Amino acid sequence: MGERNMQNNRRKGTLLQLSLVGAALVAVSCLLAGGTSTAASAKPISAPAVKYAQIQANHAAQVVKLVNKERAKAGLKPLIVHSNLTKMAKNKVIDMYQNKYFSHTSPKFGSPFDMMDSYHISFTYAGENLAKGQRTPSEVVKDWMNSPGHRANMLNSHYTLIGVGYYNGYWSEEFVGK
Repeated sequence: MGERNMQNNRRKGTLLQLSLVGAALVAVSCLLAGGTSTAASAKPISAPAVKYAQIQANHAAQVVKLVNKERAKAGLKPLIVHSNLTKMAKNKVIDMYQNKYFSHTSPKFGSPFDMMDSYHISFTYAGENLAKGQRTPSEVVKDWMNSPGHRANMLNSHYTLIGVGYYNGYWSEEFVGK
């Protein structure tokens, strides 16, 4: 099915790249089916948790900005942030950190494409870049751009949507084209 797996060890971090091109899926909805929460059922969030959530969101936004800058240099359209893909990317990095693995295949979620299915994300083209150990968004994007496979994912003209996750030194970029 066109899966490619590449590992590159870097001085400051590790990278993994995976791409699936041309896998047509029938999923219609990009929304998660789920329950609702009410203010009465909400638990208070600690100040450190709020601050870390802001760091995660800022890192993800900065990665998207840097990727789109590289795409502009290559004459490509910018990627649009997809909320469900972002949620998936964040859950992927948390899963890797908590379960102490670094792989495209999660013991809990399976492949990135299985995970996209479980998040009701439809795609014709899809890919994933992973990294571990980079300290800043600019460092991780630089490492991905210096790796031919990761660069190919970031500059793939078939991709139109992106989701980025960051957690405790683990990074994920999820790409989709429809």
